[in-house]
Amino acid sequence: MPMQARSEDGAEFRWLHKKVLDSRVLDSMEDLSSWSFVGDGEMTLATDRARYGEHALRISSTTNVAQAGGDKEWEDLVATRKFANEDWSRFNRISLWVYPDVVGAPAISCTLVLNNDGKHKLPDSYNEGRHESIPLKNHEWNQIVWEIAPLSRDHVTAVDFAYSLPKKIPDPGDRTVLYIDQLELQTVVPDHVEGWDVAAGKIAFSHSGYTAGSQKSAIASDLAAHEFSLIDQQTGRVVFTRPVEAATTPLGKYQTLDFSHFRQPGTYAIKAGDTLTRSFRIGDDAWRSSIWKAINFMYSERCGTNIPGIHNRCHQDIYTTHGDQRIVVNGGYHDAGDLSATGHTPAMAYALLSLAESLRSQGEDSALTARLLNEARWGLNWVLKTRFGNGYRSTGQLVSYWTDGVMGTADDRFGEAVNNPEWNFRVAAVEALAARMFKGSDPDLAARSLATAEEDWKYAVDGLKTAAPLPEVYGASDELERISYGVVASIELYRATGEQRYADEAVALGDQVLASQERRLQPWSIPLTGYFYTSPKRENLFHRFHVGQEQEPIIALVRLCEALPNHDKWMKWYSAVVLHSQYYLKAASAVDEPFGVLPAAVYRDSEVRLIPESKTWTPLRAADRDAYFQEVHKGIPLGGEYYLRRFPVWFDFRGNSSVLLSQAKALSAAGRLRGDLDAEDLAQKQAQWLVGRNPFSTSLMYGEGYDWTPLYSVRSGQMVGALPVGIETRGMEDAPYWPTQICWTYKEVWTQPVGQWLWLMQDIAVPATVKGMADPSNHRPVEFREQESGQLLTATPSPMDGTFSLHLPEGHYDVRQGSAHTDLTVLPGTSNSIDLRPDRLLDFKVSFQEIPGQSEILIQVSAEGAGPHVFAIRSDNLAVQEQAAIKVDLTPGKVQQIVWHAHVLSTDTPWVAVVVPDDALANRREVTGAEARH
Repeated sequence: MPMQARSEDGAEFRWLHKKVLDSRVLDSMEDLSSWSFVGDGEMTLATDRARYGEHALRISSTTNVAQAGGDKEWEDLVATRKFANEDWSRFNRISLWVYPDVVGAPAISCTLVLNNDGKHKLPDSYNEGRHESIPLKNHEWNQIVWEIAPLSRDHVTAVDFAYSLPKKIPDPGDRTVLYIDQLELQTVVPDHVEGWDVAAGKIAFSHSGYTAGSQKSAIASDLAAHEFSLIDQQTGRVVFTRPVEAATTPLGKYQTLDFSHFRQPGTYAIKAGDTLTRSFRIGDDAWRSSIWKAINFMYSERCGTNIPGIHNRCHQDIYTTHGDQRIVVNGGYHDAGDLSATGHTPAMAYALLSLAESLRSQGEDSALTARLLNEARWGLNWVLKTRFGNGYRSTGQLVSYWTDGVMGTADDRFGEAVNNPEWNFRVAAVEALAARMFKGSDPDLAARSLATAEEDWKYAVDGLKTAAPLPEVYGASDELERISYGVVASIELYRATGEQRYADEAVALGDQVLASQERRLQPWSIPLTGYFYTSPKRENLFHRFHVGQEQEPIIALVRLCEALPNHDKWMKWYSAVVLHSQYYLKAASAVDEPFGVLPAAVYRDSEVRLIPESKTWTPLRAADRDAYFQEVHKGIPLGGEYYLRRFPVWFDFRGNSSVLLSQAKALSAAGRLRGDLDAEDLAQKQAQWLVGRNPFSTSLMYGEGYDWTPLYSVRSGQMVGALPVGIETRGMEDAPYWPTQICWTYKEVWTQPVGQWLWLMQDIAVPATVKGMADPSNHRPVEFREQESGQLLTATPSPMDGTFSLHLPEGHYDVRQGSAHTDLTVLPGTSNSIDLRPDRLLDFKVSFQEIPGQSEILIQVSAEGAGPHVFAIRSDNLAVQEQAAIKVDLTPGKVQQIVWHAHVLSTDTPWVAVVVPDDALANRREVTGAEARH
């Protein structure tokens, strides 16, 4: 059975228990004279099911057949209560009681629409005034409350109550009857739904919790207390107390509650004066609950099989054709609040496999690993079944209804196969990764996956040679995305087979990725560089507003660095990753302190030309060039035509979960490659934003944390682990907006961000391991002292050979065994090795010094240890005078220096250098710098 949410933790439970300060009955359903009805059904007054008084309004369907197309696609039965231009400004909530008596619908929900004919007309083009997919429990009275405080209501003309039938063809015995009673206006203390300030009386914190070694903080706007405490939820005791710190940032004035130094695993709450949060977890398992719930959502969205409580075997009559061939394309996953079987399935399978690979490599949580692989197998099977074998594939099929499963009836849905190089690259990457992951447990599946991957890769490479350039359409797919997927697929096949041709193709495509990056530090009000263009032509900026793919060029470069460590282009790949993470993502995030949420992108005026006049891509159907200019100019001026937007420039498709998670993945992957703990902490903050560390102190993941709202899931009902399209903005503004109403797209459940959530978890949720060697004659424990907090952890070496192993939370550590010492930076999910034996010991630090006005850099290594060692430098944008590799003989207790003199080749571009000890690239240390440009 799918998981069930604890209703007391959700926002709906809190809404229903708010104190009503004032009220006015609009209609007690004793008279139909002010009501009208449209749809294949009837509306009457009923005496058999009244909640209040003698009657209830009864609407019923006479056909139980869902409408298709046109304006009635989602609203088959509509009852409208008319009003004479009433001013409802005194009230801020609508209340209504509904009793569904429905047979044949897996999920039951309704819609309310507020019609206002005043200065701001509702509903508007951004779906303000619509409250949709309101979940209803069958065969009982449901109270619906809708807070309308943000909505114009000065000239209200009507309230619509609508119900959407779920099927094109009903089963025998289907019945749709709904009773409505007691329509009422109310006044309550409204929820905080817009802006950057934290909700009054709330503390914004990560409801899932914090990993033990991460930076840990919470945020408030109106605390009177001067200090805060952590309360152990098991004992009730205060375990940590610190001052509340005031902070002024570009977003306003805040109070920050920092408890980063507290690293003891457990369940805690924050108390500041009279304000007490709900409980949260600190520990390496902080994200486990969200992972299990995300997998539950994927399972709940499975297409083509029985999911208890959600649907029976479904969509056996949707298919893709290629010539006279046909493939039924059920399986995989439904797309979102609708029921499409779509192309998000390959990305979801790749994310599941990636997280499973990290867990398995660390020897972590075998039950979770097995569950991830089981779910990945479901997605993989869809990938394998939806190909025609000649480069043509199904990318899924759009469908919004439950179908009868019979070929040849009116509810069949079908489309044409495509031969698309990007698609073939995408699926080849999934298949190649699956071949490695299932090689031991299911060799037949692994072999089939690998053979298929090699075929699909060949179709992609051949297709790329003859494919026409992709047309530039705002926010759609482009050349950079296509070549980046090509790099990833090629590297996955290289890892699976070891064949050089795959590496060669990855390198060639990687050159195009490099050519698509901006490397000059721009002389803006916020100096930035490292962002990407949509192709090597460098004509348009690379960013998204709906399906976020910003991670892919960075994933491509990281995969090249990992797979080809000795390639002569390694440093170019590596420096490109540094520029994007250090000089773009991390630099831009400062504008959103104290939340640290990543801004959406750099925009420029001239790219308005990419907004098509003819809207052929659904997310652009409401696109408007004037609106583009207005939204861009609400961003932070950088200089000239350039602006930094905190949220994407978008139209009726709004919500940034996918965009944000794609950026977070780029950051976390870069952090893993660079050993950059600050980048990993910033990536953690992106996940924390989605589960409560946001101005509304609400978790967006249904059933995870607290104050999650019902989501737009009109066909499948509410599913634990769902993430919506995401927090939106209001009108042209560039500030977060999260109204209580349910509506697409911002509150629509979507498989895309859930897959991205799991992919991010690969980098931030898996504990790190440290393995090492110590002197077996030294019987002292090995001590790991975290530098910031002072936390001490120990490992006992084997008396036989001196080996030791332990899990460590992320952090910077001083490592000692007696007089032997070194330092170690540990990131989540990494495997680390150290050698403390007296004849192998090495501890070194890398620093740099700029010589003012001369574009000269001194890079210095301070090394301590024993025996001979070789230090080699790799650099980008530097001309190093000395030989790259320098040998030193170290004497215990003595620090020795190595210096390289380097000239900066291009002063308007950041330089990057890494120092590699003893050919151990994994133990490298990085330095980078850039001249400030204004």
